[in-house]
Formats: sequence, structure tokens, C-alpha cells
Amino acid sequence: MSDQNWGSGQPPQNPPPYGQIPPMPPQGYQSPTPAYPYATWISRVLASILDGFVVPLPGIILAIIGAVIAFSGSEVTTYDDGSVSAEGGNPVGVIVMVVGILAIFLIEVWNLVFRQGNTGQTLGKKWLGISVIRESDGVPLGPVVALLRWILMAILGGACFLNYLWPLWDSKHQCWHDMVVRSVVVRAS
Repeated sequence: MSDQNWGSGQPPQNPPPYGQIPPMPPQGYQSPTPAYPYATWISRVLASILDGFVVPLPGIILAIIGAVIAFSGSEVTTYDDGSVSAEGGNPVGVIVMVVGILAIFLIEVWNLVFRQGNTGQTLGKKWLGISVIRESDGVPLGPVVALLRWILMAILGGACFLNYLWPLWDSKHQCWHDMVVRSVVVRAS
């Protein structure tokens, strides 16, 4: 066993005799963590803009068309207390608008949970050549962790905008939601 090549510069270790505890590694020893080419903050921001506005564009267009149809023939009344009501709207337009909003939601879930979870890339990240991976082994997060990351991004980003600025001074360019799920955003190879 001592003639085996151990690779990463670690000395070969013989197993302890049966029933004895193996020796502890030296104080301060940490297993080597892989070094990734981390994505820049601006590439993350641009990917988020693409994912938030360009990717769901079909649903956005459908919702706008539905709103125009729904409220084009309605009469809007403004009351003294500042409240507003609309009467005589087209129910077909409301249905089209709801379908458009539902399409936006489904496109975002597909892109941010399933696509990113399975491939590591949303469409915006793919277009910009970056990817989200698990820090420990470099593989995509999986849909469940990608969903958790998305929820945390909404909560932490909504509670404190500092979450989105954190990669500017973090050594791994991580947001807080990345730290919680132990992910990193890297330049795709």
C-alpha cells in the first residue's frame, strides 16, 4: 500500500492496526479546496437582467396584450378618497393577462430551478458563459437546491440589497444565498 501514488502531495499513510484510532491530521490542516475561475460581479448582474427580463419576454408580451384587451373598453372612475375603479372590462383580456402572468412564472421556474439545477446554467448564464456549481465537487446543484437558492435569493435580496453587492468584496464572489447552499458562480469552460 505504501507504493501507491497519492497524487495531491499528501504523504502516503498506512492504515492503523485493527481496533486503533487513525492518527489525527496536523493542526491547521484542511483538505484542499478546488480553485475555480469565479465569475465577475458584472457578469452575474447581466445574467440576472437577461433571466429576469429577456427570458420571460413571451409571457410579458402576452400579459401586456391581455391588459390592453381587458381595459381598452372599460370606464375608469376616480373617487374623492383617491380610490380608482374600472368597469366594463373585457373578461377575455383578463384571461389572456392571467395566462401571460402564469407563463412568466412557469418560464422562471423552468429556467431558475430545473435548467439551472440540472445544467448549472440559466439561459442568461449560458449566454454569458457562467455557471452555478456546488463548491465541494463542481457539479450542478440539482433542482431542489436550485429552488432553495432561488427562494433564499428572493428573501435575502428583498430583506437587504447588500446580498447582491456582497460578491464585490468576497474572495469567492459569493452572495449570501450562495454561501448558504454552498454554491459558487464560475466561468464555464
